[in-house]
Amino acid sequence: MKIFNKLTISSIFFTLLISVPGLILITNVFTPSKNWEHLVDTVLFDYIFNSLYIMVGVAFFTSILGFTTAYITTFFQFKGSKFFHYGLILPFAIPTYIMSYIYGGMFDITGSVTTFILNLLGKSLNEVYFFDIMSIEGAIIVMSLVLYPYVYLISKTYLKSESSSIIDASKTMGLSNFQIFYKVVIPISRPAIVAGVILAVMEAVADFGVMDYYGVSTFVTGIFRTWLGMGSVEDASKLASMLMLFIFMLIFLERFQRKNKRYKSSGKDFKPIIKEKLTGTKGFLAFVMCFIPFFFGFLLPFSQMTYWFFISYKEIIDDDFLVILLQTLSLGIFSSIFITILAFVITYNVRLHKGKVAENLVQISKLGYSIPGAVVAVGVLSFFSIIDNSFDILISGSVLAIIFGYIVRFIAVSINNYESGFSKIPQTYDDACKTMQIGTFQTFFRMILPLVKGSMMASFIIVFIETMKELPLTMILRPFNFDTLPVLSHELVTQAQIIESSVPAMFIVLFGIISVLILAKKMVKD
Repeated sequence: MKIFNKLTISSIFFTLLISVPGLILITNVFTPSKNWEHLVDTVLFDYIFNSLYIMVGVAFFTSILGFTTAYITTFFQFKGSKFFHYGLILPFAIPTYIMSYIYGGMFDITGSVTTFILNLLGKSLNEVYFFDIMSIEGAIIVMSLVLYPYVYLISKTYLKSESSSIIDASKTMGLSNFQIFYKVVIPISRPAIVAGVILAVMEAVADFGVMDYYGVSTFVTGIFRTWLGMGSVEDASKLASMLMLFIFMLIFLERFQRKNKRYKSSGKDFKPIIKEKLTGTKGFLAFVMCFIPFFFGFLLPFSQMTYWFFISYKEIIDDDFLVILLQTLSLGIFSSIFITILAFVITYNVRLHKGKVAENLVQISKLGYSIPGAVVAVGVLSFFSIIDNSFDILISGSVLAIIFGYIVRFIAVSINNYESGFSKIPQTYDDACKTMQIGTFQTFFRMILPLVKGSMMASFIIVFIETMKELPLTMILRPFNFDTLPVLSHELVTQAQIIESSVPAMFIVLFGIISVLILAKKMVKD
């Protein structure tokens, strides 16, 4: 009973602590502020319109790119199909803000690709049609190239769980592959498509780096301008609360459609899908359709970044850079350790003491991941400012504030890994230990820990990568003169040093590739 009390009380304490920034943001909505009417009259409509436009655009492109490639690689075998299982996930390794820097440096008015094409054609810019990548449409395309793997992964997992009997029945009715695709596969996959699209849209509407660099006014850029430009935490909190409302509406939509739309083959009729082998023209078309998103989403930007890295690393990598690298690694390691431990406490409490209280604590703790980093940062800043004023100390501008912000933002990632790991450990193992009169501590060290250590390690690695590439939260909460690799990359870009920004970006992407390969390997294993 003592273990129950200690573990449950610890879970409640940690969950409440994590929830405080969000609660403060909600209370700030009702706090009077002098600039709010000005924001409503001048920029609020632009924030709302641009955010909605981005949501619709990203939803359109990610659904097409993600689901088409998921369908092709699930139902057909062709040259390169095994490679694309990994290759189509690799765009995840490049953060959206880094992708925007690369594409801006390649395709803007003075970009390397634009200049090369104009020289090749022997024409000037005003003699040809020029698509301005540094626009809201360009931002939509760039983010879609990075975020389509959300739809790809979820749709592919869903399709692999479907029975081939549905496809066989369609073929007996004389339907062609294309007719099966849009009359059968798309309708039964709608829940997966919507779930992936909503995750992509949530990431897009919460992005700061792309919108700031491309000059697009959204809620996130508005939060920065209001907080830094006007010095108004209250107004920034109001904008953050409106963005939270957008995000929670998307979450509600996803859960509502998932609850009411389920297409699933019954267990007794299940037959694994046998891939159809494609050769000749069909095999070539399948390869091209998978290669296009891989090329523009990873190969092209990574190649350009690699070239820029090798022509500029000698100017950037010095003692100051090594200090920033060490700060980034140290911050990521310590944050990941804290998050991994806290997530284990909260998740293990559910296994030991099943009930609505424990389960609700987990769900509340996971809400932070659905809230944009800039919003979490404003909430943490407000919370720590209250502590500063109450106890006459200064922690709001410290590394502790960043770590706490990371915990609020990324503990859900760790919890999800533990939930997956615990689901593979039958409850009968615990019952057997009780029958053998093995105590709770011995059960943990002799049975639970060895079985869950894989999930613990995966949790640490994935959280570490997430903290490594986090930009807006770190920018708001960091102490004075404390930089990380994402912040350095962003500052170099703002100083028009696009080529030089590839050096810190390369380190971020290489760590991201490690995370993606772990994810892909786990998919194959599962």
